[in-house]
Amino acid sequence: MGSDSEAPDPKGSRLHDLQDRLRAKVRRSRDFLRKGGKQVLSRSKEIREMDSIERSELIRSSRAKIRRELREMGVVGLLTRFPLVVVIACIVSSAFFAYQAGAMTQWAGVGDKALNVNGDLDAYLPEGQGEEGEVARQLAAIESESGWTTNVMIVYVESETINVTSESIMREIDLVEQQVNPHIDDPYSDDAIYVLSISTVVKELNSSLPRVTKAILDESLRELPLGSDASKLIAEQIDANEDLLGSYRIPSETRISQIVDQLPENALDYLVRDTRPVGEPDGVWDRAVIIVGVAENRPADEVIEYTSGVLSELSEERGWKEMGLSMTLTGPVPITSAVTESIVSSFWSVFPLTGIAVCFGLFLFHSDFIQTFRVRALQGIKVVVITGLPTLCAVFWTLGIVGYFGVQVTMTVIIVGPILLALGVSYGLHITNRYAEESGTREEKMAVALSSTGRAVMLSALTTLIGFFSLTFTPLAPIRTIGFILSGGIVVVYLLTMVMVPNLTMLLDLDKPKHETPRVFTAVVSVPTQRPGIVLLIFGILLAGSAIWAQPAIERNIDLLKMAPPDEQAVAKMGEYSNDFNAGQIGMILCEGAVREQPFGGTDPAENLAQIDLLTDRVSSVENTTAIGITFLMKAVGLEANVSGTPIWEIIRDTPGVPSEIKDIAQTVLDQQVNQDTSFWEVLQGLENTESQSFMLNVFYDSLTNETREFFVSKDYTRTLLYVNMPFLPVSETSVAVDDVNRWISYPYGSVNVQDLTGVAAVTIAVNNLIVDSQWTSLGFAVLLTLLTLAIVFRDLRYAVWTTIPVVATVGLQWLVMWGLDITLSLVTVMIGSIVIGVGVDYSIHISNRIRELGGTLEAIEKATVSTGMSLTEATVVTTFGLWTAYMIPIPEVKPFVTVIIVLLIIAASSALVLLPAIFAFLLKFNIGLTGGASAMAKRLGINRRSSIADHSEALLDYSDDGADAW
Repeated sequence: MGSDSEAPDPKGSRLHDLQDRLRAKVRRSRDFLRKGGKQVLSRSKEIREMDSIERSELIRSSRAKIRRELREMGVVGLLTRFPLVVVIACIVSSAFFAYQAGAMTQWAGVGDKALNVNGDLDAYLPEGQGEEGEVARQLAAIESESGWTTNVMIVYVESETINVTSESIMREIDLVEQQVNPHIDDPYSDDAIYVLSISTVVKELNSSLPRVTKAILDESLRELPLGSDASKLIAEQIDANEDLLGSYRIPSETRISQIVDQLPENALDYLVRDTRPVGEPDGVWDRAVIIVGVAENRPADEVIEYTSGVLSELSEERGWKEMGLSMTLTGPVPITSAVTESIVSSFWSVFPLTGIAVCFGLFLFHSDFIQTFRVRALQGIKVVVITGLPTLCAVFWTLGIVGYFGVQVTMTVIIVGPILLALGVSYGLHITNRYAEESGTREEKMAVALSSTGRAVMLSALTTLIGFFSLTFTPLAPIRTIGFILSGGIVVVYLLTMVMVPNLTMLLDLDKPKHETPRVFTAVVSVPTQRPGIVLLIFGILLAGSAIWAQPAIERNIDLLKMAPPDEQAVAKMGEYSNDFNAGQIGMILCEGAVREQPFGGTDPAENLAQIDLLTDRVSSVENTTAIGITFLMKAVGLEANVSGTPIWEIIRDTPGVPSEIKDIAQTVLDQQVNQDTSFWEVLQGLENTESQSFMLNVFYDSLTNETREFFVSKDYTRTLLYVNMPFLPVSETSVAVDDVNRWISYPYGSVNVQDLTGVAAVTIAVNNLIVDSQWTSLGFAVLLTLLTLAIVFRDLRYAVWTTIPVVATVGLQWLVMWGLDITLSLVTVMIGSIVIGVGVDYSIHISNRIRELGGTLEAIEKATVSTGMSLTEATVVTTFGLWTAYMIPIPEVKPFVTVIIVLLIIAASSALVLLPAIFAFLLKFNIGLTGGASAMAKRLGINRRSSIADHSEALLDYSDDGADAW
């Protein structure tokens, strides 16, 4: 029984074993974790120790990897790494520049940005220290006097029924003057420094009696006991009787007639005219002018808007139409404003048409319509986007930069858009055409296009830049500014072309079929290689005729009116004013010499005035010239004044102590009954005593309003101004008139120092004398620098000379073209030569570069001319389409410019396709310089045989396969 009770329990034994095993596993796990933690800590310590070394090594290896990837990627890879991002960035930035240029303002009325266009006379002034620069200095000297300005408005008054000097018309003129010039004694409180018209002269002379009387009393009684009190008392009586004695207002019809009848003829001719009927005046003055010297208290546009509003409101309120009366604002300041507004609006109105025309030309050539008479619309649209969008962005960038920095431009800025847009697409065309010609992946095709055609495009841009930059060497500011803008524009065009065209081409994956070159084209371009001597002879004859015969026959003519839109009312009315008044070209003659006694003496004012009057008469004797000066106001009639019924001259006569000479002067001036025709001028000429003359001049100057006096005489009375008017004439007739005026000026005039004529006519002649010289300067610089650039790039001076000859020939034919089209050399057409060099050299470069690539043989010349020639023909047609829209710009001077540019571009393309191959073929025929195939050509031109020859040979083989082109 005991043994049974001590038998082991199997369940308990198994439980103990299980517990032991668990404990063992826990121990093992604890030991493992302990060991693992030590290993982790040990490894962590090792990592910490090695971390700084490995990090440095990792950075170094990453840099090397990036450099290696960049090298493998190449230029094409860099340009096309993120195509969509690049294109969007360019478009967004172009929108910003378009706003800065004022496009949004003109098209959508958004913002107030606009180009800083200046149509002012000063913008056309020649600079420098020579004879022409003297014109600018003379104008600056005149404008330095506070009361003198060349900023002038003219209100042109036309009366179809009654005389403009009648009381009713004079009162209407007076109302205008009151609104425009309310503060006649303070020229800086309103918009007018001065106003001169028949109305102001009548008001001035009508109000002079009280001032004359006061002046005589002050001069004659001031030294007497109680004289100042007596003078003051009489002056108060005069002021109380102002309405009877005369005030600054339009008087009665009788008084108006009395004043007008006594005015000198040259003064009347300056202010009123009888124009009906033409050739046989009817004795009625039906035209008058209100000449307003504009103060610079606020922008000219605001002054013009206000003045135009005054004329419109008064016309409506006063019933001018029923009176047969009209007044129109014209003159230099309104024309300047009209030109400015017209240039800006015309530019942005025509610019979209230019874009449409260029796009149409691109689509026409690249939709295969011309080649197959079937339209591949998608292909055409792709080419339009690829080549047109970058150029459009470039134009916005260029004009936006000009607008952002506020660069002052003139009307010549209107040619920037059409020229850059028309030229820019050709850069993209050359690259896309070459891309479409190649085979392989997108990257491979673009790599070939950029490595070959891309270099030619760069060279084209560089030489175009040179041609445009040559315009900056002229002393004429408008041309110089355009030179800078076009130069900068070409740089922008090139950069955006190289950035956007590859990305757009690869995004859109342009794939164009190749087309056989038309047989007619092949036949034409083969003529130079077959008969080079005949081609060279024909060009030689044309060039000789252009230089010997046509060039001397070209007329130089600067017509500032033709630089303004003729449909503008201010411009049209200026033409009428020029014809009716023999006026419009406002000029000034500065006379330096005291015309009033100076504090330190030593002057003879009366004699100086006599010399100035002599000069005025002599200048007025020149045909088509009218001059007025201070002496015409002195030639007014005598006056009569009474105080309490007693004539003032009797008061002075009966006052003891007054010198007898003063009494005689007072009676002569103030007593009409003595001599009704006696004037200040006649009294002054009759006086021999210096003291009496000084007395007389003091009285006269004190009798004038400040504004009228300072219109003619400086504040210190040491300088006077003669105003000279000439009509707008052909430059040859203007030159004769200016020379005749300056001939009279060259005579001695006592102690008066007389400056040459300055103003519109003088500026016209100065610019006219400079345009030819400046053209030769810019042309010489353009040709020389282009030649040097090509020599450096081609590494061969002779090859550069051959490439440049067609461009020089094109410029040489400019005279023949202008003579044949009867186009004069003007401020705009003078730029043609430099522009043609900048544009035309592109054609020669692409042909020459292709010949160079293909080995320089006769076969290479033919193949290069045929293949590249179609692209050049297309570029010429597209450029012509773009320039054609410039005919819509409503400025006469632009049209002949565009005509000559288009003709010369066609000649430039023809020269590159005909003359250049003829030159190369002629040289090869006589074994001069271009023989020996690809190896010799490479050696002569310095091409690296290990890299370039293979490429060029492949190009030659590619063209020899089928002779097709992706045009």
